[in-house]
Amino acid sequence: MAFGRWSFRQLPYLGGALLGLYLTWPQHRGAVRSAPELTAAADLRTIASITQKESKRVLNETGTSVPKVSKMTASSTQFTPARLSSKSPRATPKPATSVSRARAEERCIRKGQGRSGADIDEPSKVESPGECQERCQCLEGCAFFTFWKDGSCHVQSTDSSPFGHELAFSGPPFCRANSSNHADLPSPVDLPELQPAHDGKVGPKVYLYDLPPRFQNWGHGPECWSADCVFGGPPVKVQGVEIWGSSQFHMPLMLHYRFLNYAQRTREVDDADVFIIPAYNFKPSHDLPCANSSDLFDTLAELNPRLKEEQWAKAKVPRHLLMDARGWETCNYMWELHMPFRLAHRINIELNGLLEDGPEGWTYNKPFIWYQFPYPAVYHGHAESTPAKLRVKLGGIDRYLWSFSGTGRGQAGFLRQAIMKECTICNRCGKVTQIQEVTGAPQKASMMDYARLSAKKLQSTFCVEPPGDSITRKSLIDSIVLGCIPVVFLHQELDMFEAFATAEEFADAVVYVPEAEVMGDGRISLWGTGTFHDSSHQWKHFQKLYPKYAEVFEALRPKRSLEQREKQLRSLFPNATSIATILSAISDEEVKRKQKALAKISHRFVIGLDDSSEDAVRILLNRIISDDTVAQERNAKSTLFA
Repeated sequence: MAFGRWSFRQLPYLGGALLGLYLTWPQHRGAVRSAPELTAAADLRTIASITQKESKRVLNETGTSVPKVSKMTASSTQFTPARLSSKSPRATPKPATSVSRARAEERCIRKGQGRSGADIDEPSKVESPGECQERCQCLEGCAFFTFWKDGSCHVQSTDSSPFGHELAFSGPPFCRANSSNHADLPSPVDLPELQPAHDGKVGPKVYLYDLPPRFQNWGHGPECWSADCVFGGPPVKVQGVEIWGSSQFHMPLMLHYRFLNYAQRTREVDDADVFIIPAYNFKPSHDLPCANSSDLFDTLAELNPRLKEEQWAKAKVPRHLLMDARGWETCNYMWELHMPFRLAHRINIELNGLLEDGPEGWTYNKPFIWYQFPYPAVYHGHAESTPAKLRVKLGGIDRYLWSFSGTGRGQAGFLRQAIMKECTICNRCGKVTQIQEVTGAPQKASMMDYARLSAKKLQSTFCVEPPGDSITRKSLIDSIVLGCIPVVFLHQELDMFEAFATAEEFADAVVYVPEAEVMGDGRISLWGTGTFHDSSHQWKHFQKLYPKYAEVFEALRPKRSLEQREKQLRSLFPNATSIATILSAISDEEVKRKQKALAKISHRFVIGLDDSSEDAVRILLNRIISDDTVAQERNAKSTLFA
């Protein structure tokens, strides 16, 4: 017997639905009843049927893959992968018009609908349905979320059941049609091993001043001059890549080692194209002070009397290189303004700490050229085997959307703490790895620390690189070399390495996220609100390279006060945005473009064990030769004199 569209056969289903609605009606201001209560009372066959239909509906409306996963506990050690290669399974979105896509967006977060049971983690308190959705994005196996108006956020698997309630909001983790939430964690993939040969290029001839040990950390260097002692070996294999425990402050030591074994080294002053002055200090202290400047220059003149010849000195001192390890703690001889040593090039690992107005302001009016040389990365092999290049060739699988390694300290400590908090609770992030600060020889961090750090980067699509004690960090160079797209937060970094990659090349390879966007109304560092030097027009250049953040560079332009800059940034980013949200919005096509751009420049940041291929050392030598005219012009224009 039938009544209109109804039949007696449908009464059991109607009764089951009404019973489920009654039993799942939230009590105590919208709190959801516990899973055991629901399981004991509900008609499981009816709920399973509804769940299956609802899952199919969400898939059709949003194009989002809703995987079938097993229930997980909060203590699970599994993680959700960020992206799979083009060979990996993806949900194929149903062809749709712009109207149907808009409707899918509208229906993504459903007002007046909740889901019951199958929570994969403890409920949390959040401010909005969007924040609840972001929490779902971070947890493996989360296929749906339910947000209640009292702020309760439930993250649930496909085994959860839908029901109607005016105080509830629910939806899938992602609204975008090309997003996916894969349940299976791909295994790490070894990069292919190559046997590249010497590229056959002959570099410029180098004269290495044979300075006494007192000019090299007062003789307190490594106990031997082997590659293992200098570069931090013996290396370990991580996914087919040789990883070294490289101390960031050993940069001058590595260059000294290279030039001692350099194929084009000459012992004749008049045959040399470039002159290396191996004076450096890992960490100046009362016990290990910097070398006396007068002592250094007198000793150099004894080794090379031609330095006292005015014409020779003017022509050849711009081919000399002074080097030091650190940023703020550079030795006094790096600041020499007397002729002829005011003409020599300088390098260290951070342009003497980079003052607030960035590279342009710091180098303004200096009589010498001072480059920021890359921190030593964990890879020291051949250019063609640089992991960033091999990852593009392999088209590999990334386990994590992003990763972070470090502590919460430093001038931008609040930014770091926000990143650490999100990474710790988000299974799409490679977990925080606490690496002890490297302070020179002997190194405190173990090889296993470097191995774990490298594994995270090799398995991540993006690596966030917030500032710490200084504007940039060694981890940024590790990410570039290992092929993990760096995420940088300070505009001062965007043209910092122009001796090795142009600002355009850097923009193609990295993701820039202003610190203010992540912090919202939280505390922003002085670097994050820093401006440009008055003589610099880089802010206009950056507006073209990063059009999405044109208003940020406008806010930071010279002439504005600190208060004005911060107020404008606050107005642009009144609320904090999670890292996962920012990075999830980047399309797969854009990711591939950045990976290719990263591969193109990655070898330029490698300090190789030898000169068999183009690396940062060979690039520096060629740059010194090509910058003769620039050096002379800079010296002539400078108003700084001793």
